[in-house]
Amino acid sequence: MTRFDGSAARKLDFGSTTTTGVVIGRQGLRLATVPGGLRGPDKYKVLEHRRRRAQIMARRLLDMMEEAQ
Repeated sequence: MTRFDGSAARKLDFGSTTTTGVVIGRQGLRLATVPGGLRGPDKYKVLEHRRRRAQIMARRLLDMMEEAQ
Protein backbone atom coordinates (compact mmCIF):
# COMPACT_ATOMS: atom_id res chain seq x y z
CA MET A 1 0.00 0.00 0.00
CA THR A 2 1.33 3.45 -0.92
CA ARG A 3 1.84 6.04 1.75
CA PHE A 4 -0.10 9.31 1.53
CA ASP A 5 1.38 12.28 3.37
CA GLY A 6 -1.97 14.10 3.66
CA SER A 7 -0.85 17.21 1.82
CA ALA A 8 -2.46 18.06 -1.49
CA ALA A 9 -0.20 21.09 -1.94
CA ARG A 10 3.08 20.66 -3.74
CA LYS A 11 5.96 23.07 -4.11
CA LEU A 12 6.43 24.30 -7.66
CA ASP A 13 9.98 25.08 -8.72
CA PHE A 14 10.26 27.39 -11.71
CA GLY A 15 14.00 27.71 -11.45
CA SER A 16 15.40 31.21 -11.73
CA THR A 17 12.41 32.57 -13.67
CA THR A 18 11.13 35.79 -12.16
CA THR A 19 8.75 38.49 -13.29
CA THR A 20 10.27 41.63 -14.73
CA GLY A 21 8.47 44.77 -13.68
CA VAL A 22 5.09 45.31 -12.11
CA VAL A 23 2.19 46.90 -13.95
CA ILE A 24 -0.25 48.72 -11.73
CA GLY A 25 -3.83 49.38 -12.76
CA ARG A 26 -5.76 48.43 -15.86
CA GLN A 27 -3.01 49.73 -18.11
CA GLY A 28 -1.40 46.29 -18.41
CA LEU A 29 -4.64 44.41 -19.12
CA ARG A 30 -5.40 43.47 -22.71
CA LEU A 31 -8.08 41.35 -24.28
CA ALA A 32 -6.74 38.40 -26.21
CA THR A 33 -7.52 38.51 -29.92
CA VAL A 34 -9.02 35.39 -31.42
CA PRO A 35 -7.42 34.33 -34.69
CA GLY A 36 -10.08 34.31 -37.37
CA GLY A 37 -12.50 36.15 -35.09
CA LEU A 38 -15.51 37.91 -36.53
CA ARG A 39 -15.55 41.68 -36.58
CA GLY A 40 -17.41 44.46 -38.20
CA PRO A 41 -21.00 44.99 -39.28
CA ASP A 42 -21.29 41.67 -41.15
CA LYS A 43 -20.49 39.60 -38.06
CA TYR A 44 -24.13 38.79 -37.30
CA LYS A 45 -24.89 37.91 -40.92
CA VAL A 46 -22.04 35.40 -40.86
CA LEU A 47 -23.18 33.96 -37.53
CA GLU A 48 -26.78 33.63 -38.75
CA HIS A 49 -25.60 31.87 -41.91
CA ARG A 50 -23.50 29.42 -39.89
CA ARG A 51 -26.44 28.72 -37.56
CA ARG A 52 -28.77 28.00 -40.48
CA ARG A 53 -26.22 25.73 -42.15
CA ALA A 54 -25.75 23.83 -38.88
CA GLN A 55 -29.54 23.38 -38.56
CA ILE A 56 -29.79 22.05 -42.11
CA MET A 57 -26.94 19.61 -41.54
CA ALA A 58 -28.48 18.44 -38.26
CA ARG A 59 -31.88 17.85 -39.90
CA ARG A 60 -30.27 15.86 -42.71
CA LEU A 61 -28.31 13.76 -40.22
CA LEU A 62 -31.46 13.03 -38.19
CA ASP A 63 -33.32 12.06 -41.38
CA MET A 64 -30.52 9.68 -42.37
CA MET A 65 -30.53 8.11 -38.90
CA GLU A 66 -34.31 7.57 -39.05
CA GLU A 67 -34.04 5.96 -42.49
CA ALA A 68 -31.31 3.61 -41.24
CA GLN A 69 -33.61 2.28 -38.53
